[in-house]
Amino acid sequence: MTTPESQAEAQRCFALGGQAWQAGKLDLAEQSFFRACQLVPRWSAAHANLGAILRRTGRSEAALACYARSLRLEPGNAATLSNLGNALRDLGRFAEAEEALSQAVTLAPDVIGYRYNLALVLRDGRKHARAEAMLTEVLASNPANPEYRWDLALSHLYMGDYRRGFAGYEARLELARNPPRDIPGPRWSGEAVAGKRVLVTSEQGFGDALQFARYVPLLAERGAAVVLECLPELVELFRPLPGVVATIPKGADLPPYHLWAPMASLPHLMGTSFDAIPARVPYLTPPPRPGLSLPRAEGTSLTVGLVWAGKTTPRDRSWPLEQLMPLMTDPRVAFVSLQLGPRAEDLKRLGGDRLMLDAAPELTSFADTAALMQRLDLIITIDTSAAHLAGGLGRPVWVLLRYVSDWRWQDEPLDSPWYPTMRLFRQPSPDDFRTPVAEMAAALAKLVDGTGGTA
Repeated sequence: MTTPESQAEAQRCFALGGQAWQAGKLDLAEQSFFRACQLVPRWSAAHANLGAILRRTGRSEAALACYARSLRLEPGNAATLSNLGNALRDLGRFAEAEEALSQAVTLAPDVIGYRYNLALVLRDGRKHARAEAMLTEVLASNPANPEYRWDLALSHLYMGDYRRGFAGYEARLELARNPPRDIPGPRWSGEAVAGKRVLVTSEQGFGDALQFARYVPLLAERGAAVVLECLPELVELFRPLPGVVATIPKGADLPPYHLWAPMASLPHLMGTSFDAIPARVPYLTPPPRPGLSLPRAEGTSLTVGLVWAGKTTPRDRSWPLEQLMPLMTDPRVAFVSLQLGPRAEDLKRLGGDRLMLDAAPELTSFADTAALMQRLDLIITIDTSAAHLAGGLGRPVWVLLRYVSDWRWQDEPLDSPWYPTMRLFRQPSPDDFRTPVAEMAAALAKLVDGTGGTA
């Protein structure tokens, strides 16, 4: 039974939790809301706020339980239903997420945030026309909101409307999670650049840089001398790009230039449409690595590089290595691990080091990886920078895609207009890791047997 004293203490903890949340002190906020739930177990808002903290810190399953408790106490709370939908979306349970968010919108049709959340889960569920229509409505309510503009742009890109999509893609430069850089001088807006030195600035991740590097030679064809800024790991690989007069690591002093442009703005500034994607490969050239050798193992006819793990945020693009073991049953195929980072430890943990060579100790930069890829017959990878590197090198590459994939791959095609040498293998549902691997194993067998399969 709740006493006046415990009620007062719970109110104090609840208020402290709210203050800690606003101050970014998530541990204190979690402890405070948890304590409020203990003191007053039938307090709907305390359970809902604890759920919000748990989801924010990556514990969506526990958040679901908190939201369920809250909704038992207050079934028609639209805010909690919306938060429940967001947590379900995190877990890939898109049908349930859509149901919860649809209820929230029905209960509170004027709350734009609920419509926005519903539009995002509709897009994840491959209902792109509905998502685009809803995001258009959401943006109309606040045309200056960069998050709304960004997500509508992604919907346009998913649907192949690259003209509007890349124009809206510029909203990324206004997102709170993308602090602006103080770069002096005029920014290029697409005007003539013949005889000009143009600084192309680094942004986003490795995959984006590797994909959009194709635009640097096109800029040079317009008469520009390109000063290319990039992450240090890419300097050696990007240095030979045609038209580049200087390649500098991000953070270094900038040489003189006339105009500048962010690298991911080049598709928009150069008028890219879905029907006219610049896809000449290779546009990347592996540097010489005379000391790097990869002799074909005796008795094998194919050497395949493998990458199975990438970033897990904002979405998980990794693949369980154990689910890839069926690819390794043919002794005529030699596998080489190109996996870097913490997940490279999967090799020993799962026994994969007895099925493939580990090349990671030799790979200290993208230039090293590019040189090794040049010696491979095929690269198999998930959606990470390795896919863009192999595609930019013009190497045969097979990409495993999770059910919710990136706009560049769309939802259905089995090839990519960005990379002519790429083949796509897709999850038919969020939890199905077996079907695309089985399809890949069958394609690999045909390739080895020479019975019509192509890399």
